[in-house]
Amino acid sequence: MEAGELVRRAREDAGLSRSALAARAGVPTSTVSRIEAGSTDPTITMLSRLIAAAGRQLSITMDGAAHSRGLSIDSLTEAYSPDHTVRKVNWARLRGFLDHLLAHPELTAAAIESPPVRTGDAAFDALLAGIAEKLADDAGIPRPRWTRSVPPAPIPWEAPGTPARVQRARTQAPAQLAARNIWLAAHDLWRNAA
Repeated sequence: MEAGELVRRAREDAGLSRSALAARAGVPTSTVSRIEAGSTDPTITMLSRLIAAAGRQLSITMDGAAHSRGLSIDSLTEAYSPDHTVRKVNWARLRGFLDHLLAHPELTAAAIESPPVRTGDAAFDALLAGIAEKLADDAGIPRPRWTRSVPPAPIPWEAPGTPARVQRARTQAPAQLAARNIWLAAHDLWRNAA
């Protein structure tokens, strides 16, 4: 379940309006609204705070099956939301996956071995293939064979922002992403990137 859905359910179960929940949690109403709408990903601390303000306690568990799914690049297709007119990506989920592999590099080969289901968004599919190739190259292992069948994005995917920011992202894009017409700076995904 997404964080926004958790907050909405807890709030409604407690019979609270967004503004009442926000007041109890000591945050602006707009924060609650953005989280419930899915336009922002809360930290675990913020999520716990909002759930507690609704009279509930947030509990996080991870069983073996969920852990395995979470460490597969295939699970990242869930970070893409096709129901929007604008590409909506759960960047926190992508970064969490990459952070976990940074902390546990021995899991990289298994995590990128199976191909993700195609999302229907050629650019997002190219992004996942580029990520898998970069992870493989960084780990010194062969690139997954499935990435060969994923074509580059048909139009450039560039970071939003000023022309200077867009140009900076182009110069800082990992070669594996650039080869797939994905122009996102390494530090936008990999937190350890220089």
